[in-house]
Amino acid sequence: MPHFLNAIAASPWVLAIVFLVAGLDAILPFMPSESTVVACGVAAANTGRPLLSLLIVVSACGAYAGDQLSFRIGRGLPERVRRPRTMRRLLHSRGGLLIVFARYLPGARSATALAAGLVGYSAVRFHWYTAVGVLLWATEAALLGYVGGSLFEDRPFLGLLLGLGGALVITAVAYAVGRSTEEVSS
Repeated sequence: MPHFLNAIAASPWVLAIVFLVAGLDAILPFMPSESTVVACGVAAANTGRPLLSLLIVVSACGAYAGDQLSFRIGRGLPERVRRPRTMRRLLHSRGGLLIVFARYLPGARSATALAAGLVGYSAVRFHWYTAVGVLLWATEAALLGYVGGSLFEDRPFLGLLLGLGGALVITAVAYAVGRSTEEVSS
């Protein structure tokens, strides 16, 4: 791994950036949270830094904080905005699945957390489903990067491509499962 990448991976700021990007992704869906975690997983495989366990915890905490903020924004909107009946029915019938797995679809994580707040979804249930979802997501992204980085130790860019490709496959599977579930419930 080039010397400058080793220095970046060793910086304590890299974890602060991971936390910030993972959190902001709940409000600004164009933030590259999964790519950031995968890239840091590749770095962890090649340099031992950041520590893989710490990367998972920090990215999960950042994503959790962002989801909670988005949920609170939804709760704080005026009552006249809180009328999406279809979303209310969907969240109350399949809320857990939506909250856990929406994070794998572009923009769905943001919309689900905000909508849960808008329709008055239980804060306690949202807390637990979000905790499960962010832990699964952070572990998956960090491990994809780590495995890619381990397999292509001498070529970290190929490790990054493998990790991002794996994340894309998981997103496609989540989308397909969501579509089939939607068709069954219709």
